[in-house]
Amino acid sequence: MIPIVKNAARFVLVALCVLFAPSGMFAADKPVFPETIDKESLVDYQNALETWGNEVATTEEAFWQETGEEFYKSTRALLDLESLSSEERVEYNARFAGILANYATSESRKGGFGAKFDELRGRTSVALRRWKLDQTEETSRIALDYATTLFNVRINAALELATEDRENAFVELVGDAITFALSFPDFGETAYKIAIKIKTIEPELGEEALDALCEAFEASDNPKLVKPIQQTLGLRRYLRLPGSEPYFEALLFDGDDFTKRFDWKDYRGKVVLIEIWATWCGPCRKEIPRLKEACERYRDAGFEIVGYSIDQDLDALKKFMIVEKIPWSMASQKRSIEAGCKGLYEYYSINGVPEMILVGKDGKVIMTDCRGCKLADELQKLFPDVEPLGWDPETDFSARVASPGK
Repeated sequence: MIPIVKNAARFVLVALCVLFAPSGMFAADKPVFPETIDKESLVDYQNALETWGNEVATTEEAFWQETGEEFYKSTRALLDLESLSSEERVEYNARFAGILANYATSESRKGGFGAKFDELRGRTSVALRRWKLDQTEETSRIALDYATTLFNVRINAALELATEDRENAFVELVGDAITFALSFPDFGETAYKIAIKIKTIEPELGEEALDALCEAFEASDNPKLVKPIQQTLGLRRYLRLPGSEPYFEALLFDGDDFTKRFDWKDYRGKVVLIEIWATWCGPCRKEIPRLKEACERYRDAGFEIVGYSIDQDLDALKKFMIVEKIPWSMASQKRSIEAGCKGLYEYYSINGVPEMILVGKDGKVIMTDCRGCKLADELQKLFPDVEPLGWDPETDFSARVASPGK
């Protein structure tokens, strides 16, 4: 009986070791780089590498440390193959750009850019030269992937710098982005997004960047830069709304369809909240009960809401208005554009809904992005004799969602 007990104890010990072993202790051996360099072998190797990496690593950082060099080597080998389809070349170049970005970001955190950043910059230059030679969709997408990745690495590196150095890095970034876009117009929207990102960090510098972007793009007279120009002009209009009279031409719902022309004369001497929204927007729908409360509380004092829907499905919009018993006027961007009005969403380059623009009794904008408790605070200031709404900032859920295509 004694040998049996000893064996039993040994089996229990082995089971406990397995149960409490560190992650990856009993994982399969690390995949070996294939001897045959072809697409199938390299793809199988990367799939096996990913499976193995997920077994031995518990964090993204650990996964990268265990597999980064192998993915770098195998993806580079894939890019050297002549048998790739156009879509595969685009895919693997995008993947390689991301790999180089990981390395370059790690390098920058250690005190500056190194070899992998230089390789990313070199790949970007090569991709741009190839695009200039044939200007196909494939070469355009590859060049855009590398360029976007390169500039994202530079932005992230700039964010690690002290204030003055960061501002200088941003100025250089914008200048390079403009130069790159003039040479490669498909980069125009990315350059616009770079200026927007800088604006969120350094507002004054960001506005200067938008001005420089717009002037350079307009001077180029390149049709591919028309959309970035319009976006830039729209955002400049939006940024300059406070203190100015808003553009607002639209067709309102008249009980059957959207045919009634909006007229500011009907709202003279009133405080007006322009609510830009959509029925498919969750945060917009969540705001409805609060807007009803604000409307009921302040309407007699001189407050009105005008909805401006960017919905394309007007039947869904009408049904929503009926079911929810919306008590304010509602305009349709779709019908308004069909009638020759400018689309408000695009005219001001609004990048998400709900957007709420509060207009004072004098017809000039008091505040943009006036949602949630910000609206309650402004109404309390404008109508001090009315009992305030008392919304709690701690539970304010105001949020935006991007519209389709944004």
